[in-house]
Amino acid sequence: MRNGHFKRASLGLLLCVALLVSGCNMQAKYQRTVRLSAPMSPGSTFTAQTHNGYIKTDGADVADCNMVATITARAATEEEAQELAEKVEISLEPSGDGLTARIKKPTPLINKSVGVSLDVTVPGRANLELVTHNGSVAVADITGNVRATTHNGKVTTQRVSGSTVLETHNGAISVRQTSGDAKLKTHNGSVKAFYGESAPSDSDISIVTHNGSIELEAPPDLSARIEASTNNGSIKTDLPITISGKFSKNRLAGTIGSGQGKLYLETHNGSIRLR
Repeated sequence: MRNGHFKRASLGLLLCVALLVSGCNMQAKYQRTVRLSAPMSPGSTFTAQTHNGYIKTDGADVADCNMVATITARAATEEEAQELAEKVEISLEPSGDGLTARIKKPTPLINKSVGVSLDVTVPGRANLELVTHNGSVAVADITGNVRATTHNGKVTTQRVSGSTVLETHNGAISVRQTSGDAKLKTHNGSVKAFYGESAPSDSDISIVTHNGSIELEAPPDLSARIEASTNNGSIKTDLPITISGKFSKNRLAGTIGSGQGKLYLETHNGSIRLR
């Protein structure tokens, strides 16, 4: 009998603990939207950094920066989540030769969380410096230079004609209709880069991933010194390459055209496709 009572008591205790833990994890959500606008000259720089949210930036024929910030707060109750969201301060401030998005969150956050996502429109000739810790980055229609970093999320660009420096630790990188120099790096994810017809033949391109494949559609009439390698995978190319040194299925070095630009491709676990 004692063993039976002990088992029932133990089971009851475990159920209480399970309910307590699940109650702590059941959080209410509240969202708040902030719209901001500020003058911004073409050729200037927009800078933004956020935690637990995405950044989406589009270039347009405008002379200002328009930003929609979506604040998402989570807490034990909706009232607490709303109170937390309303304490977040968002601003657009002049900085150097451009604008910076400032996000100020209350601290400390115990059993609560808050994230901010940004949808931004800037002049097409702007330069961008974007950082997010848990979220994606998307950029389109920019003729300036783009530098973007995320720790957990994908990075995508479309129709960027300036240089691009993109890095993510856990996520894929996709670059489409680009025409400038590129430095692309991810630790866990594939990289796809497709150059447009207007890309210069002497472009400098560096693509590095540790766990993922690389696919590159090179600029027309590419002229570059090439170095490509993979530890676990193959290298396939449609481009005519003059090989220098020893060639193998997972490592090559040589010259495309007259070798004016640079092309560096490296993956540890994945294949490389060049065309």
